Amino acid sequence: MTAIVCAPYNASAGLGPAVAVKANLDGHSRVSDSVILSTNVIHKYELELVPLVNTTVFINPGERWIVPLQTFNTGNGPDRYDLRLTSISDSEGNSVQWQVDVPREGLVELSRNDWQEIEVDILIPNQVDAGTYTIRIDALSEEVYPQSGPTSTKLRDFIELTVIVNEFHDMYIYLDETVENEVKTTAPGKIVRYTLNITNNGNVADTPSLNNHTGTRDGDNWIMSEIPGMTTLSEWQVTWAIVRNFDNSQAEVEEECIEVLSGEEMPEGQCVYIADIGEFVLPQMEPYTTLTMRAIIKIGANAKLETRPLGLKVSSMYGDMSEENGDHDDSPSWSGDLLDSNELIVTLRLRAPNLEIVEASVSESDASADVGETIPIRVVVQNTGNVHAVEVEIILCEDQTVEEIEERGCDDENIVYRQVIGALLPPDDTGVPNQVETYLLYPVTAGSHTVVVVLDPNDNVVEQRESDNTLEVNRELSSSNPIIDIAGQVVGKWALPTGVLLLTLSLLSVVYMVGRGRTQEAAQRVAEQSSLINIIKTEEEEL
Repeated sequence: MTAIVCAPYNASAGLGPAVAVKANLDGHSRVSDSVILSTNVIHKYELELVPLVNTTVFINPGERWIVPLQTFNTGNGPDRYDLRLTSISDSEGNSVQWQVDVPREGLVELSRNDWQEIEVDILIPNQVDAGTYTIRIDALSEEVYPQSGPTSTKLRDFIELTVIVNEFHDMYIYLDETVENEVKTTAPGKIVRYTLNITNNGNVADTPSLNNHTGTRDGDNWIMSEIPGMTTLSEWQVTWAIVRNFDNSQAEVEEECIEVLSGEEMPEGQCVYIADIGEFVLPQMEPYTTLTMRAIIKIGANAKLETRPLGLKVSSMYGDMSEENGDHDDSPSWSGDLLDSNELIVTLRLRAPNLEIVEASVSESDASADVGETIPIRVVVQNTGNVHAVEVEIILCEDQTVEEIEERGCDDENIVYRQVIGALLPPDDTGVPNQVETYLLYPVTAGSHTVVVVLDPNDNVVEQRESDNTLEVNRELSSSNPIIDIAGQVVGKWALPTGVLLLTLSLLSVVYMVGRGRTQEAAQRVAEQSSLINIIKTEEEEL
């Protein structure tokens, strides 16, 4: 006889219930025998991996994708399963390295019909090309199944996640704090340079443009304009240059942008300034490349002495975040969290003295004096700037107009007095300037003269403005009797040559007399010697 024992389809693995088979002789129940049949149900390992989200995602570089997965034990016994990241590959099958976290340490043993949910954390690299990438995750049982044969394996299920990295546009502008400071102190009329980096953080080539923005004061705060340009800072100018060899041992080269017009052929690999639209454009930048640039800021000569921000911005050729597929971090606003990675605010602290002559006066009674004497001129000066000035020279300039002095300075022969003021302090906390009173001594010469007081005649002090450094004394200064003094001066000029002539004639007479006397003496001596020679000759002849 054959006994057939059939296990149910949902039988659990392991020993099944025992089956007893008993036979006895018909009519003789005591004549019998029995056998117990036992079964061992084979352990069938089955797992099912179920994603709880769409397995395809469109995503940008640098973003994170959290994928919840459920693992079901569909086998007939417990399973200490495992999940493993098998591969990450691009569209051509090449392996790539990404950061994918499969929390294996949290996996537990699953009983029959049990399940567990986990989250796979996928971080897209910051620098990754646009395209399609495939991530495969395998579910493995603790034992191979079937237990033998060519198909024996622990692999029970797998899923493939498809990541489509978008075409991404993102421009950066930033300072290297080890070589540059965003706050600089300078003065009106000066040129300030900022060395900064511009990076194409997108995954496609880009040709960005450069702009600058100004701010307006709102109480103690500055609000940056969303429209590029210098607005009220009409005398200011911002230009750009590429800095070559900045990061190597060769000599640094500052390559200014080339001026062109719209529609003209752009020089390859160079920065250009499109003059008719007032825009600076960089050369094409490959993904994840950086250019070292220099912003050259020329400050207006009449700039207000204050601490002022200036905005520097690099814009993608694909537009800002309001446009489809534009720069994902480019909003018009500069405020708070809306200050984007393609915007940089630098700060200029404008510091300079501003020297002024408040008064240059002489009373009516002191406006004249005898030739050779001096007239004291009361001069009041002040510094309305925001830093002090030291060793300030002040002069008196005679017989030149203010216009002539401002145009070409005071001629050396017209400078009649010099003095140095040790220091001129800026206004105090109340804003009231500190005035300094001094007296300059004008040496009186014949006639009437206009006199101009000049502060810092050699422009040694960098000031906010120079137009208030000259002031004419309130009245002409003269000798006591201008007409007579000038006439005497003229006679003196003529008398001097006459006296010199008479003295010269007298000296010539003396020379003549002395010479004549010496000539007669010499002639007499010659005659005496001649007589002596004749006497000697006569004596010799007689002998």
